[in-house]
Amino acid sequence: MKRLILLRHGSSEWPESGHEDSDRPLTKVGCAECLQVAHWLNEHDLAPDHALVSSALRTRQSWELVHDNLERAPSFDVHDDLYLAAPGTLLARISALSDTVECALVLAHNPGIEELARMLAGPSPDDEAIRDLMLGYPAAGLALFTVEGDAWDQLTGATTRLTAFVRPGQPND
Repeated sequence: MKRLILLRHGSSEWPESGHEDSDRPLTKVGCAECLQVAHWLNEHDLAPDHALVSSALRTRQSWELVHDNLERAPSFDVHDDLYLAAPGTLLARISALSDTVECALVLAHNPGIEELARMLAGPSPDDEAIRDLMLGYPAAGLALFTVEGDAWDQLTGATTRLTAFVRPGQPND
């Protein structure tokens, strides 16, 4: 059974006049959030095999902090098209992953990352993780899905189950 981790970047600075949105750095809080994410992944033995990372500064900084603090360092690719990507673009990148990848992480932005998580989680409000997701996807929010089957290109809401939704500062349970 495969696993998919959808991660939003850590808290970032607001853009200064004359600077591009894609050049926004993480705040100190955002850095701490990313360290919490790495700790949570380690505690749950969830170091990904491969990560897909948006090319924006805040996502690259988030990934550097997570990557450097994982017990197992995964391979990763940085993609320009993941910057403010729609769910379809995110899904296309995931679908193109090698089927040898057992645990994949996507580090991107709202609204796309939240929309994809909601799409894959399905409509059932009976599950605690789904209820948490429906409250919003904060900076450094993490959605963990189990994926039925062996092929990433078969990923749909029918083949996934949201097993955890983690917010920054949430206890490690």
